[in-house]
Amino acid sequence: MKKIILRIVKVVVGVVLIFVLLVVGAVGLLNTASVQARALSYATQMLQEKLQTKVEIDSIRIGFFSDDIRLYRLLVEDQQQRPMLKLEQLGVEIDMWALLNGEVQMEEVNVKGLHAQLFKQKTDSVANYQFVLDAFKKKKKPEGEEKKKKSGKQLTLDLKKLHIEDVDLVYNDQHATLGSLRLHKNLLGRFSGKVENVEGSWVHKKKRTPVTVDNHLLIDLLTYEEGGNGKRFISIDSVHWTTDNHLPHKRVAKPKRGWFDDGHMKTVAHLKVELTHADKDSIVGRLTECEVHDLASGLHITDFHLQFHQHAEKLTLSDAVICMKNTKLTFAKGEFQLPSKKNGRPFLFQTTPITGTTLLTDISHPFAPALKNFKLPLWLSTKFGGTDSTLVFRDITVKTPDGKVQIRGFGGIEGLKDKYKLNVHFNISKATIQGDSKERIINQFSVKKFMMKQLHTLGDLHYTGSFNVLYKKLQFRGTIGTACGSIGFALQINALNQYLTGNVNTRDFELGKAMDYPGLGKTTCSAGFRFDISKPRTAQMRRVKGGKLPIGQVDALVEETKLDGVKFSNVAVHIVSDGAVAEGKINMKGKLADILCTFSFTNTDEMKKTKIKPGIRFHLFDKKTDEEKAQKKAEKAALKEQKKAEKEKRKAEKAALKAQKKAEKAARKAAAKANSE
Repeated sequence: MKKIILRIVKVVVGVVLIFVLLVVGAVGLLNTASVQARALSYATQMLQEKLQTKVEIDSIRIGFFSDDIRLYRLLVEDQQQRPMLKLEQLGVEIDMWALLNGEVQMEEVNVKGLHAQLFKQKTDSVANYQFVLDAFKKKKKPEGEEKKKKSGKQLTLDLKKLHIEDVDLVYNDQHATLGSLRLHKNLLGRFSGKVENVEGSWVHKKKRTPVTVDNHLLIDLLTYEEGGNGKRFISIDSVHWTTDNHLPHKRVAKPKRGWFDDGHMKTVAHLKVELTHADKDSIVGRLTECEVHDLASGLHITDFHLQFHQHAEKLTLSDAVICMKNTKLTFAKGEFQLPSKKNGRPFLFQTTPITGTTLLTDISHPFAPALKNFKLPLWLSTKFGGTDSTLVFRDITVKTPDGKVQIRGFGGIEGLKDKYKLNVHFNISKATIQGDSKERIINQFSVKKFMMKQLHTLGDLHYTGSFNVLYKKLQFRGTIGTACGSIGFALQINALNQYLTGNVNTRDFELGKAMDYPGLGKTTCSAGFRFDISKPRTAQMRRVKGGKLPIGQVDALVEETKLDGVKFSNVAVHIVSDGAVAEGKINMKGKLADILCTFSFTNTDEMKKTKIKPGIRFHLFDKKTDEEKAQKKAEKAALKEQKKAEKEKRKAEKAALKAQKKAEKAARKAAAKANSE
């Protein structure tokens, strides 16, 4: 929009100033109506010949003694005979005697009713205003011809008051209007002014999709004031920005999704800026006040202030503070390398540790409704960096004020520009949850709670592992240490088919203690599971059968365990739950006979009431013994392959982690090199 406004200014200034100078030169000393009329006709004709298009001016008034020049109703057509520029009134109060000495001293300039229609339909087409720029372009002198030195004084321009109102500018599908602009220069040579009712609209076309977004911007009031020592003060109250992509909101049919949608924004902002230095190469100042509220999503930044220093391609932010209702984050310094397509310079940034306290309820409405009751206060710290498509988080620490919850890790986000390639990856170096903090965390969520009694029995939790967020998928893996033993796990939540799948493994885990089943001893086993997490499907099942159990199945292989003092090994377990009743089958193979068992339960908090039906099958009378042996052999081979696959997966994860660390190191080195340059 800035380039467009500059083009419009060039057109307007080129036409108006040339016209004024022509008229002033012709009638400056002859203040009669007839001479002014002739001068008007002469100037109009000259402009038409210069521009090769239609130029109309209704009238002009020049007061010789009052030094006042007024022009009424100017019209300039483009070369397709379309109205390109209209000006209702131009008033200039100019010092004639100073003009004779080569100085243009404008006491006051008034512009009213400036309307422009500018077009450039394609990148390779010629704009309808280009002929004006070409007409007043300075001609290049032939090569070898020396430039003649201009004699006398250079023409200087001095403006004391400027008043502009009723401006309407159109450039292709972009539209901007201005209610009024007032600028005043005081006796100390300092400017002050205000701009009211700036309004603009434009269409943004997304590169990867055919979606177009309508944008609308309104600035109610902007004030500007110059103080001592070169300081400048800018206040905007307030900015209104709305977007509309004419598509259903992203939240439609997705109640778990937050209300933020960049295609449906309604943002209001207020801010104040103090500039201590500004020139073509650098800007130094501070953002003293800033409040941003997206009424559509509920995202509300109550305060944002910082200091900034921009020089050439580098931007430095310092002493930054950002606040929400229950959140305050700060960082001492952030360095940004501004991008340049021309020079092939990428966008890079990094910060010193960002620290602060937060309640996650502050972001629940716009981003995660599930956090609406999450009022557990958290303290966090991290170093932040990255590019325009990748974010890197280092030295992450999250903990509660009482220290019972502590998480340390690192990670990053890749593929920010394409949701299908999005990969959020974080490694948890160490996580500790003590006492009843795990129950307190779960109770922050409005969800059905299963096996809370067993969770309490596990005592303090110690976790190391990682998680990934991919397109429509969540992946978690790692090891959890508990009071009953340690558990290794890998699970995935697939949002496309709405299933939770994964596997767990453990050695010498006190399963009886965890499940409140005293006769069951330490257990070494591995298991795979698949649970239905689709609300429509599970709700339909519960309407028919009721129940509080998860809906799905578990297949486990118990390598070794003890039940009431009896040792069992190589036990295959298959459990299927319909939500009301979980039914299981146990098969432990022996040389002469297989021990069979079926069981069922309806409540994980009352495992003592489990119904068990034992059985036995002798191989002597079993015609399928060879088949069973083959199956057993296949199961062992499958278990071996599973362990091998897990080993390869851990090896791949370790290699990926090593590669990520190497990439982060390279990114830091590149950023440091860019900063030094």
